[in-house]
Amino acid sequence: MSWGFELIDVEKRYGSVRALDGFDLGARMGSITALVGPAGCGKTTVFRLLAGLERPDVGAVLVAGKDIGNARGGRLKKIQSRMAVVFDAAADGSHALFGTATVLENVEFPMRAVGRVPRRRLELVARTELDRFGLGALSDELPGALSRSQRKSLALARAFAMKAPLVLVDDLAAGLDGPGLHDVCRLIREECTAIGATWFVTERSAVVAEAVADEVQELVPFV
Repeated sequence: MSWGFELIDVEKRYGSVRALDGFDLGARMGSITALVGPAGCGKTTVFRLLAGLERPDVGAVLVAGKDIGNARGGRLKKIQSRMAVVFDAAADGSHALFGTATVLENVEFPMRAVGRVPRRRLELVARTELDRFGLGALSDELPGALSRSQRKSLALARAFAMKAPLVLVDDLAAGLDGPGLHDVCRLIREECTAIGATWFVTERSAVVAEAVADEVQELVPFV
């Protein structure tokens, strides 16, 4: 199955607020696509549509050839189980990390839930990814003890550990300092090359987007 995605003539409104209108975006399998624009332009709406957390009012959202915009119940969960999703902290306060679970457990849990990694390898895979993001020494800490940048790195480490064919990241640079952001861009490109996953990231800075992505599309807010 090819894990590219496509949004076709998508319209999305929240009451009287128009978030997207006639929006198109496509990505081939194994590529990194960045959607760039200022706050409030609709980037997170696209992210949530691809994650199956929102449905388009008009148009189609295809993920791996499946219409996720109309998927429900078990069909939707099956598609979502093959995704790794990194939420913006501003949207949920914590990148959807589990506050009462340790750093190590936060990385292990999604792998355990999806069941694609043998149980005997869960800890090894989790520790490997934590080391890549400089969090190995913090494996027994709770997320609340981490800095903002470390929490973002933990959310990314969790996504990497899942080895999913589709990875979605909202507001990539948020919470990361300059050197940390440079390392994350490098790691994403290395990971994409290594396993052939499809990546979608939203980003406010065109400079950052061009540093990480194969394709960059700008989203302009409505006036």
